[in-house]
Amino acid sequence: MVEIGGYFGHTIGMYRFAEEFLEQWLLSKNRKPLILRGARQVGKSTLVKLFAKNNKLKLIEINLEKEKLKSIKKDSISTLNIIDEIQSLFEVNLDKNTLLFFDEIQKQPDLIPALRYFYEDHKDIPIISAGSLLEFELEKHEFQMPVGRVQYFYLGPMSFFEFLMALGKKNLIQAVENKNLNIDQALFDQLTKYFQEFLYIGGMPEAVKTYVETKDPSQVRQIHRNIIQTYRDDFPKYAKHSQLDDLQQIFEKIPDLIGQKNKFTNYSSEMKSREVKKCLHLLNLARVILPCYHSNCSGVPLISQKDETIFKNYFLDVGLLNYLKKVSWIQAKDFINSSLLTKGEMAEQFAAQHIAYREQGLEAPTLLYWLRDKTPGKAEVDFVIEQGGRITPIEIKAGSSGKLKSLLQFSEEKNMKTAFRFDLQFRDSKKTKIHNFNLLSYHLGLIEKVVIEPA
Repeated sequence: MVEIGGYFGHTIGMYRFAEEFLEQWLLSKNRKPLILRGARQVGKSTLVKLFAKNNKLKLIEINLEKEKLKSIKKDSISTLNIIDEIQSLFEVNLDKNTLLFFDEIQKQPDLIPALRYFYEDHKDIPIISAGSLLEFELEKHEFQMPVGRVQYFYLGPMSFFEFLMALGKKNLIQAVENKNLNIDQALFDQLTKYFQEFLYIGGMPEAVKTYVETKDPSQVRQIHRNIIQTYRDDFPKYAKHSQLDDLQQIFEKIPDLIGQKNKFTNYSSEMKSREVKKCLHLLNLARVILPCYHSNCSGVPLISQKDETIFKNYFLDVGLLNYLKKVSWIQAKDFINSSLLTKGEMAEQFAAQHIAYREQGLEAPTLLYWLRDKTPGKAEVDFVIEQGGRITPIEIKAGSSGKLKSLLQFSEEKNMKTAFRFDLQFRDSKKTKIHNFNLLSYHLGLIEKVVIEPA
């Protein structure tokens, strides 16, 4: 589980846990140029700016979408020429006290292989690059990747605890940590209050910032609207003209299929399966969706048993999802008592976007689950993870109770020792012995603290 550490000392902007990684990266003796990967508007550029300011670095930001560097040539890469051009443009000397930031690097992809030469010849200069649609360039790259000469970091939406930090709820976070997640009724109720707010606001930094500053849900919803429109506007940038209508149709259908086993006919009765598959792949590259693949779970590593033909999809962010599903502020704020038919989907979405980034940005977002789709004995475990070298199943419940039939079947078949249940029911004890395994039950809002993988 993650420690609170020293982030309470930061006062500039909204704190991201990724800053702790960036601080370690900056001080590393073997520091490599860093490439930030993630969807548009998850806060990559803002993170770099806040990091530079908090660490008293002079930020040299070059947005390659607005201006190309003339010194970058496909067949002739000279880091000295690149450095000379940048120093001339900004009238600055690049050294260990400057942070060189190439934003939208996919717009000048020949710079990507050049990063290896910065690592080999100019280690003293801290370099970060990012790009909203970088994944498409990396997939189709026609250049030699700087393997082993760069480092990647995967950034997703703000987590629930980052949301609490933005709201200034430091005392609540500390109280939860001090009790080692064994929270009392009062803390449970507080977490539930802000959890329900997060379902509506979500973790997109601009939406969180707007809510912190205005406390106006209608203004937050406008931010959601703008972000979704931006994603739609991006379609022509990575899809063929003939695919645009299909991509729009698939995008509109995804919110209705959250957490359901993929069936291509559910997306369209007219499109061919291979066309649906292509569209889903594009949305995955754009990081707009999070695919969750079936694993046989017969041993570790789980990822080696991934079956890419059996999967379900989740969205990038629960706030954006609930905008698309037209969930109101009142419905989200009274999530437990509301009659929403989509509560299970919302709970799973919340869990998915936290579990996907449990490797704290060091690995690409990954989701796995277990499915037995045969009659009789059908069963499905919402998510499965590796923890302490063991396979650990996770059940997500939207309300205060639910049957554990699938967990029981999974435990008997896989001989597991521990399982997690996340729901919204207060219990005096988080641990329950069920048959041959221990069931650990937590508030749904604590999921990032429980499943986090130590760096």
